[in-house]
Amino acid sequence: MISLNQYRGISLCLLATAFLVACTNGQQFWGSTTAREIEQVKSRSVPSDGLLLRESEPVRDASSVRAKWEVQTTSGNRAYFQWLKNQLGPQYHVTSETTTAMTLVKGIEGDAYTVTIQGSGAPAHAVLEAQFVAAPD
Repeated sequence: MISLNQYRGISLCLLATAFLVACTNGQQFWGSTTAREIEQVKSRSVPSDGLLLRESEPVRDASSVRAKWEVQTTSGNRAYFQWLKNQLGPQYHVTSETTTAMTLVKGIEGDAYTVTIQGSGAPAHAVLEAQFVAAPD
């Protein structure tokens, strides 16, 4: 027969195991290379004179991972785009650039990380929306 102390010990072990499994499954994405890349790009996209206004948690679907955030900067689009190229280069290369939008891509192991920045066109104090997409290349 199991004593009360042994029953408590077994119950505690089972509870700890269930907790560990639940935490590990939740961290499969958040501890992933993609999640780290999103956080790194996000932090590198906010200049010292800027602010991170909004951000959404990354969303995963069957074929991609997407994240969005907004940055406010005291400079205009052109100056911000040039600054961002220096921040993300040489890993990311520009594939498209206009006066209000820029797309940068980084290829990694058959996947592509794409960062699209959409600006307001304001000459100063611009608010820019960034979208990060990780998808098969």
